[in-house]
Amino acid sequence: MGSNLVAGLMNLVGLGTVLVMTLYLQERLGHSALRAGLEMLPLFVPLAVLGPVAGRVTARFGPRAPMSAGLVLGAGGSVCLLLVGAHSGYAAVVPVELGLGLGMGFLTAAVVSAAIGSLPSQYAGLASGVNNTARQAVGAVGIGLYGAVAGRPTDEGFIRGLHQLAWIGAGLWLLGLVVTWVTVESAGVDGPDGAEDRRA
Repeated sequence: MGSNLVAGLMNLVGLGTVLVMTLYLQERLGHSALRAGLEMLPLFVPLAVLGPVAGRVTARFGPRAPMSAGLVLGAGGSVCLLLVGAHSGYAAVVPVELGLGLGMGFLTAAVVSAAIGSLPSQYAGLASGVNNTARQAVGAVGIGLYGAVAGRPTDEGFIRGLHQLAWIGAGLWLLGLVVTWVTVESAGVDGPDGAEDRRA
C-alpha cells in the first residue's frame, strides 16, 4: 500500500504544480498557450527520458533507491517555487520544472514496480491497476488543492499562494520519502534469496 500512497502524492504535487505553472506562464507573463506549452518542456523531457533509466536502476537495486532519489529531487523542485516572484520571468520557473521532471522521471517506473512486487505474480495486473487509479484520483485532488491555494493568477495573493505551495509540496514529497523507507524493501521485487518483496 505504501507504493500506492507515494504514487498518489507524486501526482498530487506533480499535476498541481503543472497547473499553477501553466497559469503563471499564461496569465502572469502573458505567454500564449503554445509558448507556455513549449516552456514546460524542461519538465516533460526529463520525465520521458528517465523512464528507461529508472527501470534499469529499479531492476538492479530495487524500487527504494530510485523512489528516494525522485522524492528528494521533487522536494527540491517544489522549494524552488520560492524563486518565483511578482516580477520574475520564465527563468524562475525552470528549476521548478527540472526538479519535478527529474523527480517524477525516477519515481514513475519505481512505484509501479514496488506495487507489482507487493503482491503475488498472478495479481500483477490488479496491482498495476490500483497503482494507476491512485495516481489519477489523488492527482485530481492535487489540481483542486493547488488551484485553491494559489487563487486567481491575476490577484496579488497568487505569488504568496505559490510560496505556500512550495512548502506544502516539499512536505508531501518528504512524507512520501518516509513512507518509502518504512514500506518498500531495498532488495526490489526479487530479493537476494529470490523471494518476492511484498512489503510495498
